[in-house]
This record gives sequence, structure tokens and C-alpha cells, in this order.
Amino acid sequence: MSMAIENRTENALPTEERDLGPLAWISDEVRRSLESTVKALNRYIRDVEVAKASDLETADATGIRIARQNLHQVQGALQMVGVEQAAQLVGLMETAVQRFAQKPHLCTEKTVGLMERTSVALLEYLGHVLKGRTVPFVALFPQYKDMQELVGQERMHPADLWRGDARQQEPRTEP
Repeated sequence: MSMAIENRTENALPTEERDLGPLAWISDEVRRSLESTVKALNRYIRDVEVAKASDLETADATGIRIARQNLHQVQGALQMVGVEQAAQLVGLMETAVQRFAQKPHLCTEKTVGLMERTSVALLEYLGHVLKGRTVPFVALFPQYKDMQELVGQERMHPADLWRGDARQQEPRTEP
């Protein structure tokens, strides 16, 4: 799956103004944590299936705890390096995992597949940023929208991801 990302300048911090060092420093750990999250959720699906035969209360919640912890750490790391919209998307993923913990029947192959596609798209976006490309975060709106729907939000709009851009301020007028 490839996300079509255009090399536009709207809603993206110019790479000459952004220090990519901190993001590069955490990028491998972000990748590992997101991959580990998907594996943990797939294990949780299997545990829930086994528990359905007897009682859902006996389902091993280790996988869901690992997934939630990974996402929480990724969100914090992304916030720390200033990639707020990416952190916002990961926060939605964490909320989804919390819902899975409360309602195990919501954790299905389809929903975990959605989490995986969101992770892949997010990593692809971060990869473009690390390569110095100016990429608007709104390119991830389809994943943002899917995650909003998964956590039960009814209102979502691409503007939710826009944080403003210093280059898009009101023009100065001459006196």
C-alpha cells in the first residue's frame, strides 16, 4: 500500500526550519514500537478467540497492555520532537486500543489491519519528512478519518490536522 504524497508546501514546516536530528534519533524506535503493537494486537485477537470458547474474562490482556504502552510511548516521543499531528494520530490509535481492552470483540482482524495500515502510512510520512521532503500532514487524513471512526467520533475534517504555517499569515499592507 502506498500513500500518494504530493510535494506541496501547505501545512508543512519547511525542512530548512526543522531540525530533523531528534526525529531521526527516534525513528527506528517508533518503527519497532508500531510493528510490536500490531504483533501484540494480533496475539490479543487469538487470545480473545480462545477465551470466547469459555469466557472473555479469561482472555490474556498482556497483548493489549503492550500495544497501549507502545503507542503511549510513541505518542510522547513524537510530541517531544515536535511532530504534533503524528502524535495526534498515534493518540487515536491508543484510544482505539483502550476500546479493545474494554470491548474485546472490537479487536478483529479488520480493525487490527486498519491499525497496521495507519502505522505503515505514518512511517511512510515520517520517512518522507526525514528525507527532507516538505509534506503536508493532511496527506494522512484518510488514516486520521479511519481512526476517528474506529474510536467512535462522528465529526472529522482535514482542518483538524492543520496547525497553521508562519508562511501563510496575512500579507502586510503598505501604509
